[in-house]
Amino acid sequence: MSRTKPTDFARALSNYLFDFLPVKKGLSENTIKSYSDALALFLRFCETELRFKRESLEIKHLSREMVESYLDWLEKKKNCSSATRNQRRIAMNTFFKYLQYENPGYVLLCQQVLSIPKKVDRKQTVQHLSRAAIEEILKQPDLTTRGGRRDFAILSLLYESAARISEITELHIGDLRFERNGAAVRLFGKGGKSRIVPLINDVAEFLRKYIDEEAHYRQCHNDEPLFCNRVKRKLTRAGIAYILNKYACEARRKSPALIDGRVYPHIFRHSRAMHWLEAGVDLQFIKDLLGHADLTTTEVYAQINTEMKRKILEEVHPVKIDTKYPSWTEDCGLMDWLKGFAAT
Repeated sequence: MSRTKPTDFARALSNYLFDFLPVKKGLSENTIKSYSDALALFLRFCETELRFKRESLEIKHLSREMVESYLDWLEKKKNCSSATRNQRRIAMNTFFKYLQYENPGYVLLCQQVLSIPKKVDRKQTVQHLSRAAIEEILKQPDLTTRGGRRDFAILSLLYESAARISEITELHIGDLRFERNGAAVRLFGKGGKSRIVPLINDVAEFLRKYIDEEAHYRQCHNDEPLFCNRVKRKLTRAGIAYILNKYACEARRKSPALIDGRVYPHIFRHSRAMHWLEAGVDLQFIKDLLGHADLTTTEVYAQINTEMKRKILEEVHPVKIDTKYPSWTEDCGLMDWLKGFAAT
């Protein structure tokens, strides 16, 4: 006979996602989606790796070791980066913080999970593409078709504005501003904070023509989504990721030397930030364009840029400097004599 009564874990998870996060915490839809994704992956891990059916999973089955195994699974089986692992860890921590107040009997369990340390990644974590690689990807959409023109508009705006993929999916037509002195896009980032990012004339003009064309096929009021799929529904993050991957694969086939790694939406954001820095844009201005709350978050681009320059200088340096002491220091008698002078 199958279980019909929800478990204590199922009730806690439901209250957490549908009441605590949106109502009591007032978090944005994107943040809740991120936390929900982390917990959905955790349930998948429990089913596939631990053979726990989600409908029978109870709080008493949870442990610090289980959560640690889940985080390791993300890295080893799902090929997630340390940064992604840490983001999933934060989502799990938020749930267990909620759980310890709602179910005081599990305070010890929650404290044990919350004590799982952050994964330290000493490698370069900010991957980016060269300008030539970006240009090659942007060459791939077929501009003779409506779908190709839409895709080019998406990729151009994704790069030019250095937007997060969630910010692109939430754009409405009214968020584009076309004025005499230039065009700009209004992006809504983390915490509902908005920022204005100026657009170069070529991108702005293409977006203007894109909207004019879209008006022949669907309503284009200011509150309508900027980018839609074939059934006139707002494009999702998965949809945009699919579009980018399609053209990145085409570009890689044509120019494998330019694109030798994985291409994902956030790499466009990293690439634009690096290209701004290389063009001499002030770091504080880049911080504002990216919507970072703290300058230290933006400084990672400067650190990577400095490290890249150092490696280039080392490669072209014509002389290898010998760091050994000169041979005359091996003369013990001479050295003892000199030390005698130093002591007087």
